[in-house]
Amino acid sequence: MKALFLKPVSAVLFIVLLGLAAAATIPAAAQQTAALPANQDEINKLLLKRLQELEDEVKELRAERAAATPRTTAATEPTPVPTPTPAPAPASVSIAAEVNEVAPRLKMEVFGDVAAQKYTHVPDTFLFGSLDLFMTSRLSNKVSALGEALFIAESDNSVSVDVERLILKYQFNEHFVASMGRYHTWVGYYNTAYNKAEFLETPIDRPFVYAFDDQGGVLPMQDVGVNLTGKIPSGRLRLNYLVEVGNGRAWGLNAEPSQNNQDANNSKSINGGLFIRPADLIGSQFGFSLRHDNLTVPGSAVGETIATAHAVLNNGVWEILNEGVLVRHVEATGPVFSTSAFYTQLSRSFKDFRPYFRYQYFNAPSNDPVYAYAGPNEFVPYNVTTFVGRLNGPSIGLRYNFTENSAFKVQYDRYALRGLPTQNGVTSQVAFSF
Repeated sequence: MKALFLKPVSAVLFIVLLGLAAAATIPAAAQQTAALPANQDEINKLLLKRLQELEDEVKELRAERAAATPRTTAATEPTPVPTPTPAPAPASVSIAAEVNEVAPRLKMEVFGDVAAQKYTHVPDTFLFGSLDLFMTSRLSNKVSALGEALFIAESDNSVSVDVERLILKYQFNEHFVASMGRYHTWVGYYNTAYNKAEFLETPIDRPFVYAFDDQGGVLPMQDVGVNLTGKIPSGRLRLNYLVEVGNGRAWGLNAEPSQNNQDANNSKSINGGLFIRPADLIGSQFGFSLRHDNLTVPGSAVGETIATAHAVLNNGVWEILNEGVLVRHVEATGPVFSTSAFYTQLSRSFKDFRPYFRYQYFNAPSNDPVYAYAGPNEFVPYNVTTFVGRLNGPSIGLRYNFTENSAFKVQYDRYALRGLPTQNGVTSQVAFSF
C-alpha cells in the first residue's frame, strides 16, 4: 500500500475514494449504530477493507478499458491520418500568362489570311490565302527542330497541303550552325526575312521576283540539303557567312521545282554568300549571294547562276528594302540568257498605321530556255502562262494593326506587261496569328 500512496495519481485517487467511503459508510453507521463494533480498531479495519474493495474495482475498470483500446507496438504502427489535398488554385485568365505550347518541347504558332480582290479583266473574288502551322522545338542546348505545314488555296480552287520546311539544326556556337532538311534558300534577303505567313509582311504579297517557285515563282525559294551559317569575327561590322548544298530544282510543265525525294541528276546546287549587320546602324543589313545549279529541263541541261545583292534597313519604325537579282541561263551548246529584276520598298510606322510604297521590275528574254516552261503565277492577277517578257509597276498600300495579332491591309497595284494590257486592281486582306 505504501507504493500506491507514493504515486501522484494513486494519491489523488485514494483521497477521492476515502471521501466516498466516508460519505457512504458514516450515514449507514449512524442508522445501525448498535450493529457496529464499539472498538475503534475494528472500525478502522472495516474502512480499510472497503477502500481495498473500491481500489480493486478501479483496477478492473482500467484493465477493461485497456483491453478495448488497440495498443501501439514496434510491429504495428499507428494508422496515419490522411492529410486533406488542398484545392487547386483557379486557372489564370490572363493572356500574358498563357504558355504557347502543345507539348513540353513543342511550341506552335498559326498564321492565316483572307482577302478580297478587284482587278480589271478578271472577275471580282474573295480569296482564302493560306493556313500556316509553324512549329519549333528545342531538343537540347545545341539541337533544335523547325517544321512548317501549309494549307494553300490553288488556282483550280482546291486546297492542298504542303510541307514548307522541315529542319533539324545543330548550333555548335555562334560561328558554326548546321541545318539539314527542307529549307528556305538564302537567295536574297526577302526569302529568309519573310516566310510564308502574310501577317509578318508589310504588303499584301511578296515582290514578284520572290514569289514561291512551287506557286509559279522564278527563283529557287526552297531546297533539300544542308545549310551552314555563322558569324565571322569582325568587330562592330558583324560579318556573317552562309553556305548551302542541295538537290537543286527541276523545271518543266507540271514539274515539282523542289526535288524532295530524288534528284534528277548527280549535280548539286551550291549557294554561298556574305552579309554584314553593322552595330552602328541598328536594323541594317548589306550582303550578296551567288548560287549555281544544273537544271533538268526538257532538252539539254541548262546551267543556272543567280546573283543577288541587298541593302535594307528595318528598325521597327522605318522599313527600307532594296534588292537586285541577275539570273543567267546557259545551255551546253547555246547562248547566254540573262534575266534582271529588282524592287524597292519603303514604309514608316505611325503607331498602329504603316503606309507603304513598292516599285518592282522584272525582265526575262522571250526565248529563255527555262522561264518559257513556267506556269501561271499567283502574283500576276490574270492568267499569264509564261514569265518571259517585262513586268513592272508600283504598288501603294496601308497596313493597320487593329490588334496585336491581326492586321488589315489595303493595296493598289498597277502592272505594265510587255505585249499585254496594263493591269489595275485593289486588294484588301486580313492577316492574323493565333
